[in-house]
Amino acid sequence: MNTTYGIIWKILNTLDLALDLESVPLEELSAKKFKITENRFQNYLLMLQNAGYVDGVECSEYIDGSINFDISNIKITLEGIQFLIENSMMNKIAVAAKDVGLKVAEAGITALLKP
Repeated sequence: MNTTYGIIWKILNTLDLALDLESVPLEELSAKKFKITENRFQNYLLMLQNAGYVDGVECSEYIDGSINFDISNIKITLEGIQFLIENSMMNKIAVAAKDVGLKVAEAGITALLKP
């Protein structure tokens, strides 16, 4: 599940699980952990913040062209949790629909094979 959607879901899920901890385990929230480039990871986090799914992402650009990217205060928002809930339900519905489709197909094949 290394698609854009899959990685975004994993980022949000990591932050949701971190709600039980005193701080976000930043080693679990890194480009290396998700096997993507640092640039892609930072862009995902900025997109998630702009969409209102996370808060606490700090990106500072300096005159010399250097960039400081700080996620030490990152947290999931209510909108981020809602995204996880809705997409978890949609995934369950898709799996159930696929299962029903397979059972219908199996029943059809069985009916065709009966003399």
